[in-house]
Amino acid sequence: MDKFLKNQLYKWTYDKIKSDPKKFGGDFSNSLIMYEYLKEFYSTDNVSQLEPQLMSILSTVSRIKNKLLKKNPDFDNRTKYKPKK
Repeated sequence: MDKFLKNQLYKWTYDKIKSDPKKFGGDFSNSLIMYEYLKEFYSTDNVSQLEPQLMSILSTVSRIKNKLLKKNPDFDNRTKYKPKK
């Protein structure tokens, strides 16, 4: 994954969390943010049309989300799955 795409993913993920911290910073936020990414960028595609590389991007979005929540605890609304300090 190139640097430009990774930077775009950080920006998109941060903006998405900031737009709704309860939804995208909560306990079930991994699946929700990955689903939102698919809806926003691949809404017209069928599952069978999606490339395996996209799954890597979805995993990256999830990892970025976790890093951003750690750096921005005010967005972190996890209770059940909140990492220990």
